[in-house]
Order: sequence, then C-alpha cells, then structure tokens
Amino acid sequence: MTKEKYCIDLFRYKRYETSEVTVGTIKIGAENPIVVQSMTTTNTNDTNATVSQIKCICDAGGQLVRMTTQGKKEALNLEFIKRDLLKDGYNVPLVADVHFNTSAAYIAAEHIEKVRINPGNFADGAKRFADIAYTDESYSEEVLQIKDKLIPLLNICKKRGVALRIGTNHGSLSDRIMSRYGDTPIGMVESCMEYLRICKSEDFFNIVLSIKASNARIMVHTVRLLVQKMFEEDMCFPLHLGVTEAGEGEDGRIRSAVGIGALLADGIGDTIRVSLTENPENEIPVGRKIVEYIRARKNHEAIRKIEDSAYSPFAYERRKSRSLRNVGGDNIPVIIGRNRPGDDPVDFEIGDSNNKKSIDFSGIVTLKRWEEMKRDERFFPFMTFREFLDVGKVHNELQFVSITYSQLNSQVIESLKKADSVVLVLKCETSNNVAEQRAAFMFLQHHHLDNPVVLYKSYKGVFGKETQIEAACDLGPLFLDGYGDGIWIDADDEEASIVNSTMLSILQAARVRFSKPDYISCPGCGRTLFNLQETTAMVKKRTAHLKGLKVAVMGCIVNGPGEMADADYGYVGSAFGKVTLYYQRQIVKRNIPEEDAVDELVQLIKEKGDWVEPCR
Repeated sequence: MTKEKYCIDLFRYKRYETSEVTVGTIKIGAENPIVVQSMTTTNTNDTNATVSQIKCICDAGGQLVRMTTQGKKEALNLEFIKRDLLKDGYNVPLVADVHFNTSAAYIAAEHIEKVRINPGNFADGAKRFADIAYTDESYSEEVLQIKDKLIPLLNICKKRGVALRIGTNHGSLSDRIMSRYGDTPIGMVESCMEYLRICKSEDFFNIVLSIKASNARIMVHTVRLLVQKMFEEDMCFPLHLGVTEAGEGEDGRIRSAVGIGALLADGIGDTIRVSLTENPENEIPVGRKIVEYIRARKNHEAIRKIEDSAYSPFAYERRKSRSLRNVGGDNIPVIIGRNRPGDDPVDFEIGDSNNKKSIDFSGIVTLKRWEEMKRDERFFPFMTFREFLDVGKVHNELQFVSITYSQLNSQVIESLKKADSVVLVLKCETSNNVAEQRAAFMFLQHHHLDNPVVLYKSYKGVFGKETQIEAACDLGPLFLDGYGDGIWIDADDEEASIVNSTMLSILQAARVRFSKPDYISCPGCGRTLFNLQETTAMVKKRTAHLKGLKVAVMGCIVNGPGEMADADYGYVGSAFGKVTLYYQRQIVKRNIPEEDAVDELVQLIKEKGDWVEPCR
C-alpha cells in the first residue's frame, strides 16, 4: 500500500486485492474480473416486463441485475421473476434494492442471490432533515438498534449463501450520522463502517460495499477514504463503484467515466454500474468500455516514483500555480483546440497551416512559424522541450512548452526558474496516463515549480463516443485531484466540435469549469413516479441556455432531496403524476400535476432571478 493507504502503488497499475464474494454464479473481488451490472426501471410487481428488461441487460453483456424492492409484495415477486428467467435459460444473479423496509430485505434474501441495503435508512427510517442533538448515550442506542435489525438479515444470508451490499448514498445519510459528522466524506464512510463492524462481529463476510454521490469528486475522495479506513481496521471487502444520477448522453457517459475511471486507475473497484437516464441495457457497453480501457494498462511501462509530494487524495486542493494571462492561478482551466462556427469558442486556437485566425481568439503556433511571423504578439509560441532548453524565454507574456514526465530533470528545473512566462503542455509516454501525469505534477510540487500546466492527450482515428470515454478516463481524474490549468485533446481536425464539447464536459464532470447547465438526473427504477427520459429531455430543452445552473430531476424521494444537495433547483416525483419542486433543498411547491411541472419549474427559476431569455 502507498503511504496514503488507499492503493497499492500510485505509479504502477495494480488492482487492490479484496476478499472474494460469491453472488450466485459469479464471484466478485480478489483476482476475479471486474463485474459490470445494471438495474431495472420496471415495476418489480410486473413480472413479464421485469423479466424482459433483465434479458435485455443480459444480452448486452450485463452480469448482475438489481431490482427495486420497496415492500413485501415486491420481495415476494422476486421468486417468480427468478423462476421465469431460469425457465428461459437466464441464470443471472439478481439483487434486491431495499430502502426503509427491513421486512422486505428479509423476504428478498429468501429468494435471490444478493440484497442491497442503505445504511442511511435500513434501521434509522426516513430522513427528517432535522437538526437533532444526540448525546453519546442516545447515539449508541441507535447504533444498537441497527444491530437488532441487521442480525436477522445476516442470519438468513448465512443460511442461504446470500451476499449483502452495504450501499451508502450521499443523498440519504441518516439524521444521526448528519448530526455528528455532517454531510461529509467522513460521515459517509462512518455510515458504512458501522454496519461493517456489526457484520464482522457476527462473522459475516459475504459483503460488497459502495459509497456513491452524483458529484464525481466527492465520490472518488470518499471511496479512497473508505479504503483507507478499512485498511486501518483490517478489512478488505470488494467495492462497487458508480456515480449516481450521472444523466444521459455525452454528459452521463463522461461523468461516469471520470468518477469510475479515477478509482479503477488506482486499482480500486471490483464491480461497476454506470447510472444513465436511458434504457438500462445502454449502461452495459459504457461500463465494459471503461473497464477494458483501464485494464489494458496492466504491465505498462515503468514510471519513476516521487516521494514526499503535496498530493492530496482525500480532499480537493487545487495545485498552486502562477497566473499567466488567463492561464493558471485562480483562473478556470482553459481549453485549447480549433474553433468551428456555432461551437463554444476555445480559449486558445491552434494555428492552422495558413495561420488564419480571428482576432477575437488567442492563437498558438509553432516556434518556427512564430519566428517567420516576426514574433507577432497576438500569437503565442509552442515549442518542444529541446527548443526551450536551447532558446529559453522568448515571449514576455506566454509561451507553451511541450514536455513529458521523463524529461523533467535538474536542467529543466533551472531553465523553468529563469523563464517566468512558460506554460507547460504535459504529454504522456506510457499507457498509464493518470499515473504518469500525476507523477509529473508531484515532481513539480516537490521542486516548488509553479508553472501552469495544460494536460495534453492525442487520440488517433475517429473521435467518437468510445474515444470520449477514453479521454474522460485519462484526463478527468487529474482535474478531480486539483491538477491541471487547461486541457488540450488533439484529434482529427474534422472532429473539432466533438473534441471541444468533450473537453468542456470533462471539466464540468470534474467540477472545475461550468460551461452549460449541470443536470443531476437519476436512471430510474421501479420507484420512479414519471417517465424520466422524457421529463429530463423536456427540462433540458427549456433550460439548456442557463449556463452554470444546477438542476436535479429525480424519480422519487429515496435519494432525491439529499442527492440534489449541489443543485439550485430540484424536480422530484412525490406521488404518481405529482411533482414537488425544490429550491436549494427546500420544498417550494408540492404535488404539482406532472403536466404543469416543467412550466412551474421555469416560473420558479424566474421568480428566484436565475432566468435569462434564450438567444434567438
């Protein structure tokens, strides 16, 4: 383990070896392949619809399927769902997703292979969002109540060989945990650990853990903290990874890849679920792509280790860099690319072969071309590492220098200290982009170099959806950890609009630059009270021009009020055909007819002063 005690080696990809858990026909953890799973969106009481959807998930490559199990009726129907699947030749392990209802968990454990419980509401009941003062005695009494309700479930699981997932959500911490730890990573970890300690005392170890949030940064830092805490208490249970309410389309895929990819890159994670507001079978290819892309870096080229750096794995802290024009310092990360009509403009435009550029944008050209242009001050030179060592500082304001981690040495340190206008363009030489570029930042910190750094990555061939996932896995994790003052994805010129959109989406997923509204939308389940895909599309259509606004579209109240903690506005299903609107986590309008709810949301945004009319 590293000194941070959350991964085996920061500089070499190797999976963190957890204990092995059996879930029906599959095994999770240890050296077993990472399992890709999904969750149904049907009513669990509708056997035919649920069986049909599970088959679609399996046919797409899903290895484990979860179903919402609100009550006893749904729990009892799991037997018939399992029966029909087996009859049709589908022996996929099934998981019951239980909130609030301990009896449903007990029944579910009698029929299928795995039960998921939420520490925030399994024993503590529904969250009251109240500021409750707990004494040590009253706090301990509630912990004992957990034991009283959990042990009967453990006994059933032991008897039948059923696995248990202890799944903490950022949006549903109990009032008791909130009272002592607040809405914090430590609180989320302790919510999990309370249950783990009881399981350990009862000699029950067939456990998978998860800690999820819609905010990828919070999710990543909290899971790392959980791994560290388990290490301290001599535990090594398998981990289920996912970013809740990731959304749909490009945003949902990139947000998931940034969060899940960051943890997989450090060897953390034994099973994953990509939560998209789409048909559940669409989640599987995305999950498989993330897993395969990270796994391909096994046995990668050696990366030089750095000791004693200021790297912060458990909390966001942006690396301190000097401000050069609009790069570095407190400036938002810049994007470097090619402009196309109708696109969001890049911050620095790459000069083309004719060096045509709009005077509205800063241009970057090679050092040779810049000299031919008689050092036109409207342009900034981009030079190789060797050119920089030869000529040093050539521009008083800004010059870009391409460099790799292996090129950082004592000579470069001295040259950089003499050239105060240099922005480093950090490239990668190994297949482990995250570890190599992170090591470069650690080197810069160790030697107290504060040059701004632009993260660079080149992708050859057609830049499409799969390449977007690769870029999110490569670059997003570094921004989550506070590394990077800009992003530059180099791809085929004709794909410029996709590339620019991808760069902006990665920065938004990492919470470092907001270029459009931020939507938190859940994938839906059997608890969902309206058509999430249609509703999310309608909300987006009406609010897409409100840059930086955060809007949550949640299917039900299980995670809704809490998971939208970051959101300015919330649209939450409260009953069939009814919607409740929130402003900054406070209920503003209750039980609005679904057909009026989007109009009411727009009106609420106007009332709060956050509305601007869209450009015509």
